[in-house]
Amino acid sequence: MSRLLILILFMLWLCDPTQAAVAAPFRLALPLFFGVYLVLVLFMGIWGRRIARRVAAWNFQRRLKRFNLIMEAARIMIPIWFVTGLYFLGWRAAVADLLRPPLMNSALGVIVGTLPPFLAWMGLWWSQYPADRALREQSLLALIDADLPLHAPPRFGSYFLSNLRMQILFLGVPLLLIVFGHDLGLLIGSALHLQDHAMDVLEIVSWIVSAGGVFLFAPEILRRVLHTEPLGDSPLRRRLDALCQRTGIRYRDVLLWKTDHNMGNAAVMGFVPRLRYILLSDLLLERMPDDEIEAVFAHEVGHIVHRHMNWYVVFVVVLAMINAGPGTHLGDALASRLGGTAQDLVPAVLTIGTFLLLFGYISRKFERQADVYAARTIQMRGPLESASASFFPSPGVLLGEGEHSAATALPFVGLPRAGPPMSFVGPYGATLFASALRRVAIVNNIPIAARSWCHGSIATRMQYLQGLSRDPQRTAAFDRYMRWIYIAMIGALLISATILAIT
Repeated sequence: MSRLLILILFMLWLCDPTQAAVAAPFRLALPLFFGVYLVLVLFMGIWGRRIARRVAAWNFQRRLKRFNLIMEAARIMIPIWFVTGLYFLGWRAAVADLLRPPLMNSALGVIVGTLPPFLAWMGLWWSQYPADRALREQSLLALIDADLPLHAPPRFGSYFLSNLRMQILFLGVPLLLIVFGHDLGLLIGSALHLQDHAMDVLEIVSWIVSAGGVFLFAPEILRRVLHTEPLGDSPLRRRLDALCQRTGIRYRDVLLWKTDHNMGNAAVMGFVPRLRYILLSDLLLERMPDDEIEAVFAHEVGHIVHRHMNWYVVFVVVLAMINAGPGTHLGDALASRLGGTAQDLVPAVLTIGTFLLLFGYISRKFERQADVYAARTIQMRGPLESASASFFPSPGVLLGEGEHSAATALPFVGLPRAGPPMSFVGPYGATLFASALRRVAIVNNIPIAARSWCHGSIATRMQYLQGLSRDPQRTAAFDRYMRWIYIAMIGALLISATILAIT
């Protein structure tokens, strides 16, 4: 959710940064804009330090849960107040006075324009750090009882840098590079003294080429932003490589993601095999058994098999074309009815609101599809005695031996373009992957019932897999449901492109 909110900050500025900037209605408007952010950070900082001093209290967990809920509300408040500053308190006009209109749409304009909310966002890390450190210290006894390696809670500098890499630089660097590429295209057009119509075409082409180039090469950039190195040779590494070989997945490397043991997570980056990386964090590798690490790794492979990154691009393109076509007509209609600031504000709110609702829904479905893929993969390579005979009609085939496993004897269910035909979700695969999900929650001090806008709660994901394992027909029904989602996205792409072409 944090990355999504940060993306919204960029979107709010880039929606229409060249519009006529409205001056502040009163002299203290800008101090009010900055003051609310300052008060928000200080209030949460004082509360966080009070929580940390009461770590031994019997109701510490309840106090911490309330604090974390309000912290999430504070993060949501940052982009909301940014909208107020842009459209009602004169922040856009102040930036326009500083940079002049030609630079408002440049990378420099984006940096200056979004600086206040990003400073507030970083300030909330300072606010949350004492409570987070207290929680880590409290969990040390549980780690000792579990005979797991111990690490001192990170100092604030390490904590700040880790959040900076994960939350801001992870999205901010690629987005700024896209804007910089657009700036470079316009600079070339100005040097060539192109006419207005040619400059309009060049601007569109610059956005497309810049975004395409950054998306293609982003993994090489982000692997350095996130502080990674190749995962060394080991029985686990050979096991993960073998999994990819069985499923036909190609990639550049498996990377060790160094988080100073702050986070247990995994990720996949890259559209093409030569620039594709699968990441496993240091804390995940340290505190999870190999079977569960393989299950988490299979989840990331599932994103590759089902081409979720490509479908995210389709989703963004559809929304962009809708905004450029019907969205433009909506803005013109609002201009005659509302006028003034509302003319600019309402389309932006509608665009971002639609993005949030649809992105959250699609992201949760993609995560569930990757869960199902991981459970199936683990089921196919799991021990024969752990699998239900009803899922494996050919008892003479040994699971996981060579490239042709029991999957070759199973019916076609949602065959991806890479890898062998896939089984239903069985009890062994569902149980092992659910165990891996629970372990991820424990490693990261996340309640399994905690909801996530982009992933759903871990408890819900575990329950869903267990439900699939009890009825093979439910797996087939899920495959059909996902196919309809993809068909709907293709239909939306064709319809929005047609509307844009004829308007």
